[in-house]
Amino acid sequence: MNRYKKLIKNTALITVGNFASKLLTFFLLPLYTAILTTAEYGVADLMTTTVNLITPFFTLIISEAVMRFALDKECDKKQVLSIGLFVTLLGSVVMLAFSPLIRFSSDLKPYYVLFLLYYFVTAVHTIISQFVKGIEKVTVYASSGVLHTMTFIAFNILFLVVLKIGINGYLLSMVLSNLITILYLFLGAKLWQYIVPPKEISRELARKMLQYSVPMIPNSLSWWVSNSSDKYMLTFFCGVAATGVYSVSQRIPSLFATISTIFISSWQISAIDDFGSKESIDFYSRIYRIYSTFNIMALSGLILLTKPLAKFLFSKSFFDGWQFVPVLLMAFLFQAMSSYLGTIYTSAKKTKMLFISTIIAAIANIALNAILIPAFGAQGAAIATFASYLIIWLIRLIDTRKIIKLQIAYRTDIISYSLLAAQICIVVSDSSFMYFGSCVIFVLLAILNFSVIKDILVKFRTGK
Repeated sequence: MNRYKKLIKNTALITVGNFASKLLTFFLLPLYTAILTTAEYGVADLMTTTVNLITPFFTLIISEAVMRFALDKECDKKQVLSIGLFVTLLGSVVMLAFSPLIRFSSDLKPYYVLFLLYYFVTAVHTIISQFVKGIEKVTVYASSGVLHTMTFIAFNILFLVVLKIGINGYLLSMVLSNLITILYLFLGAKLWQYIVPPKEISRELARKMLQYSVPMIPNSLSWWVSNSSDKYMLTFFCGVAATGVYSVSQRIPSLFATISTIFISSWQISAIDDFGSKESIDFYSRIYRIYSTFNIMALSGLILLTKPLAKFLFSKSFFDGWQFVPVLLMAFLFQAMSSYLGTIYTSAKKTKMLFISTIIAAIANIALNAILIPAFGAQGAAIATFASYLIIWLIRLIDTRKIIKLQIAYRTDIISYSLLAAQICIVVSDSSFMYFGSCVIFVLLAILNFSVIKDILVKFRTGK
């Protein structure tokens, strides 16, 4: 299949699976707030947050290695999945040994068993879904996302509306929907064909996979610091009310981030093909240019519509948060581009620099938050977030040239980023010519990037 057709097809399929879960969160929120108390909903959020935090440590993020090595044509797929499952199961045993610590949390203690079940099905679901994507059964992978969404909705209605068992029903819905999705992936991709007994597992391949995945643990933690430290420091300096407004302001940038995540998820499959060849380098360079232009135009459009979108999405008490949105959007632009560059490291199986670039940015983020928040409040937190993502992008842009020398239109990109910065200043100033000035910049960006925009339209129409 043509490279572009393959990328477009995978992006379309993964979009269906991912957007279903995103829409789920939006449409079920009124149900949760009507039936669950604020304390119960807080417990559910605490459980998912805690599981997301500890999973990288106990699974060693082996799921990333499973997907990457499954994409290698010369790798034994049976060994890859078996190693992934073995590491996950072993990690679950270790987690179980430490799990009594959960009982020290008065909030989670009553749901100890459900916590353990949720951790286990989440870990196994992640491994299996990444393997299915790695063996390029993208239709099964995408449809599993839809199934996960539908079963979660069904169980929520059953447990919360019909049986009225509250928080236990909500948590049980998370467990059962993951379990059913695991069974679907296992049967749909015929995964029993890819499992070997533990004694037949290749220690050499296991070592290589762990060398690939383990450096991603601090990288994952560093991303968590970069994404969360501003809220803690904003609470410390400005109070919880300011943090609430700032958190709501991230809704619009999170929409942009969702689109970026979906593309990167599908790009990971195409990025491996003939990696390092001249054709591959040309493909990387061209997609980088297309992806950059798409992000720039999408970002400019969202900046232009920031205030109208805020009026629609934010309640009156949170409306002031609109002024932080443009800077956060710019931050997420560089997060998206640095994620693209990060696929060069994963494709080359050189993940050490992922950690180094992210930890430098995390340290910078904390330092800048300490300096800017006392002076500028929530806007200072937004600027610090922007600066940290810019740092990651710059480090990876320079360092990845040791692996692949991408052909990047630096002049066009610098002018585009400068115009976006000017647009942000115009919008945040909230002046009388805000919309006119922002529209002018949007048009200028379209003219500047016209040849690539035309290329994007041709790619989607013909796949060539």
